[in-house]
Amino acid sequence: MNDYKVVRIVRLVYRKIVRELPSVVQICMLRSGSWRDTKLVLPAIILGHSWLNTYINGTFNWLACNFGSGMINEIMILSFHMSDEVFETIKIPDFLLEGHNGSLALWNGSFALIRSPFKLGGIGVPNTPMYFEIWSMNQSRLEEAWVKQVVIRPIAGVERPLAILGIDKLFLESSKGELISCDLRTQEYRNHQIYGDGRRMQVGIYNESLTSVE
Repeated sequence: MNDYKVVRIVRLVYRKIVRELPSVVQICMLRSGSWRDTKLVLPAIILGHSWLNTYINGTFNWLACNFGSGMINEIMILSFHMSDEVFETIKIPDFLLEGHNGSLALWNGSFALIRSPFKLGGIGVPNTPMYFEIWSMNQSRLEEAWVKQVVIRPIAGVERPLAILGIDKLFLESSKGELISCDLRTQEYRNHQIYGDGRRMQVGIYNESLTSVE
C-alpha cells in the first residue's frame, strides 16, 4: 500500500530583536499520522505565494532568496526532493528579476517565472497598467536556459499572477480581489466573478490521479 508524505517548514522569528531563527523542517507519513523532526537546514528563505502548482518530477518547489548583509542578494528556486528528503537550489538569472517581481509556476512540464514590473504606487492601485511575461527554463537548468514564451499586453486593475493552466491560460487576481483569467493565445480577459480576501487568493491546478478519493 502506498503511503503519502507531508512536509512542514516552520519559520521562526524572535520578535523582541526582530531576528530570523533557523527554520524547522518536519515530515509526516500519513499512514502513521505522526510528525518527525529532521536535521535538515533550510538553505534559503521562501518568498511570496508560490505554495501551489509547483510540484514537478518528485520535487516541491518555491521561489526563495539568500540574504547578505541584511539585503536580498540572490533569488533562486528552492527544491525539496520528496523521496531523498534533501534540498537543492537553482539560481535564477539576475536580469530576469531586475526591476521586476517574479512568481514561480509551471509551463509545459518545466519551471516558469511570471515576470511583471514593480507596481507604481504600491499594493491595491487599480489604475496602474501592468504587463506580464512568461519565461520557461529548459531541462539543462543553466542560467542562459531561460526562454521568453509569452508577453501579455498591459492591463489596468490587475494585482498579481496566480497560476498557469497548461500553456493556454493565466489566472490573476484583480485589484478588487476578483479572479480573472487571460487566454494566452487571444490575450482576452475574463472575470470569473469569484472574490478573494485581499492578496490571499490562490488557484490550485487539479491533475487527474489514479488514486481513489473514497
